[in-house]
Parts: sequence; C-alpha cells; structure tokens
Amino acid sequence: MSLAKLVAFLSWKGDISRATYAITGLLLFLVKWNIDRLFFSLDLGSAPSPFPYLLPTNAEAFSLSGENLYILFTSLPFIYIGIALTIKRLHSLNWPLYSSILFFIPFINLLFFCLLSILPKAEKGLNSKVNKAWLDRIIPRRKVSCAALSAGLNGILATLIIFISLSLGLGQDYGWGFFVGLPFTMGLASAVTYGHHEKRSVKGSLGVAILSVVFASLFLFLLAIEGIICLAMAVPIALPLSALGGWVGYLIQNRPQTPNPSLAIFLTTFLLMGFEEKSLPPSPLLSVRSEVIVNAPPEKVWNNVVTFSELPPADDWLFDLGIACPTCATIEGTGVGAIRYCNFTTGPFVEPITIWDEPNVLAFDVTKQPAPMKELSPYDIHPPHLDGHLQSKRGEFRLERIDGDRTRLTGTTWYKHNMWPAFYWKIWSDFLIGRIHTRVLQHVKNLSEER
Repeated sequence: MSLAKLVAFLSWKGDISRATYAITGLLLFLVKWNIDRLFFSLDLGSAPSPFPYLLPTNAEAFSLSGENLYILFTSLPFIYIGIALTIKRLHSLNWPLYSSILFFIPFINLLFFCLLSILPKAEKGLNSKVNKAWLDRIIPRRKVSCAALSAGLNGILATLIIFISLSLGLGQDYGWGFFVGLPFTMGLASAVTYGHHEKRSVKGSLGVAILSVVFASLFLFLLAIEGIICLAMAVPIALPLSALGGWVGYLIQNRPQTPNPSLAIFLTTFLLMGFEEKSLPPSPLLSVRSEVIVNAPPEKVWNNVVTFSELPPADDWLFDLGIACPTCATIEGTGVGAIRYCNFTTGPFVEPITIWDEPNVLAFDVTKQPAPMKELSPYDIHPPHLDGHLQSKRGEFRLERIDGDRTRLTGTTWYKHNMWPAFYWKIWSDFLIGRIHTRVLQHVKNLSEER
C-alpha cells in the first residue's frame, strides 16, 4: 500500500466494507495486545490478559499512574484508527456520525463492532427483499400488533437467556452482559423487528424498546425467576440502555437488502456473557459509615452496643418489602474471641470479636451471614443473587465521648459485592446498608437514653 493510499485509508472521509472493517479491527487488537505484552515482559512483569481490552471493566488496570502511564500514549494511535474506521463504516451504512459514541461504551462497543461487521453497505434504489419472506408472514404490519409482537418476542428471548444462564451456570451471572449488554440488545432487536415492514418513528421505536424490558420483567416475575425487589433495582439501568438500543435499531430499520439481525445479535450477546467473566477484577472492599449522637455517656452506650434487646416493628417500607431487618443482638463470652450474633429477619450474622476496647471500640469479623433479603413474590423463590453476591466482611462500633453526658456513636460495615457494573450496584448496597445502620443506631440511642 502506497503512502497516499494509507493516508486515505486512515482518513475520516469515504467508506469501508464490512470485511475490511472487521479484519482491520481484529488486527489492531492483536497488534496492541502484543505490544503491551512485550512492554510488560521486558519491564513490568507478567503479561496482561487480552480480555480487559475487549471488556475494560477494571479501571485500575488502565490508570494513569506508575507503570500504566505508557498505556495512554500507546493507545492513542489505535483509538484514532478505530474511530476513523468506524466513521467510514457509518458512511457506508448512511448512519449519523454521532452514533460513533458507542465505540467508547464497554460491552456495547463489542456489539456495535459486530453489528458494523455484519450489515452490508447501504444501496439506494434497491427494492429487493433478502431473506424476509418468512418474516413477512409472521410480523404484522399494523403498528399496535407489530409493537406488541416485537416487544413480546424479545422479552421472551431475554427471559430464556436469563433462565439458561442462571439455571445452567452459563456465562457470568449478574454481570455486564446481564445488566448492560442484554437490555441494549433487547431494545435494538425490538426496534429492528418493529420497523421490519416500514420505517417507524424514533418515538415509537424507543417505546417498543422500553416495552420489551417491561415484558421481560413481567415474564421473570410470573415464571418465579426473580422477585419484585431485584427487578425494581435493575429497571433504572435497564430502561435507558434498552432505549439506547432502540435508537440504534431505529437507524437500521427497514433495510431491504439486510436480513433481520435480531436473533444473531441475541446469540452474540449470550456468548459474550460468558466471555466477560475473564476480565472482571476482584471485588473491591467497600464501606458504609453512619453515626448518631447519643445523650448518654460511652459507658452506658457500650452495653447496648455489645447486645441489644428486641427492636420494635420496623416503620420502614424497605423492610416491609423483604429487605433483611435487624431484630436483636446477643453475645457468647466477653473480650476478643467472643462470638456476637446480630439477628435479622432472614437469619443471624455470626461475628467473632476482634477488638474489645471498652467503652471505645467494638470490632468484629463476619464469618456467616443470612440472605440480604427475602424476595417479594407470591412464589417461594430464592434467586442466585441472594447467595454470595453481597458479602459482609467486618464491622465496627466506635464510641467517642463528646462531653460528660454525650457520645458520638459510629457504625461502619465493610463489604464486597460481585455484581456488575459495580458503580451502579454500589449505590443500592450503600443505601440499604445505611438504612440498616440507621435502624440499629437509633435503637441503641433510644435504649441508652432511657432513664
């Protein structure tokens, strides 16, 4: 290839075939990975795995400090080439250039790459229909009927994928594929199916995409796969991603030269759900800290921290929904090595004492814990996310004398969870643990202030 052709190839002008785009993308990945392997083997120790490049869920691996600083500079040329070729590919498909933003979204960028590598070049004036005859007979033309079928079928497919993943252990459960890739795919496939016969409005496409998530949630609930609480927590992240997929689906609606790609996209997503497990970093240790001012000296507060009597009925809608609610605390022995039991509505936390500094600090590990909730459902269900996905590691009560008759009581819980995206589920776990803290600390305050 001459220099002039190379410059033209790397420019943002013109278009590019799907085969050239796919092959070049794979070659760029292999070149970048092997360059980094060489750097690591010469200077930095063990060579990196290829998986974080494809699914960059570990931000620490690509931090801008220390030995990782070079990654930024070596990545810039590859980022430029990748986005330039993506824009040329968008030219080929007659898609708006701002859709190139999908190039930078983890997991979705893989689906985006697969989609751009599959769809043929747009051709004006082509009226033939390729592989659409059987779909023409299945998919109705009326808007309402077509919308219901599109959302319903994709909701069923998503439910089937979730059921297989959870039942057979195929793929990473409760990961990026679960909560990011799958909603995006549902929205995309629903919008594409909705626009099978004719181009639909962007509003209608987004509505159908969101409706597919509603249908899937309903199916998961009625089939006793998930309960209301988990579904309510997942919906805030699933709905926007399905809408994003619906927008992409709107862009490729009613392309007569293109077979409906919905099923292929679903299969790709399902395969990637297992692939992502290789790139997940170790679960980070997180903490939640809460405090209350008690109108009593630390000596009195201490006794109510070590053990406390039965709490009154919870006046909190969260606990009414089934979130594990603290009920009382008991202890066997005194000092370091004593075993404290913090009882919840779902069972006891077993807490061996590690620090006994009366009346200042009580710290403990957590060696056994109950389920974090009882799913709200008419069925007796126990989804996998209730076992081991949220793990309390240790806790601490710290008592600080403010003056002679007042104490600052601080409770801290350190925990891990292995549900991804971690930043999203941390919002929920911090919120729920904080509400549990509030209930316990307020009870200790009330007991300590009794005269």
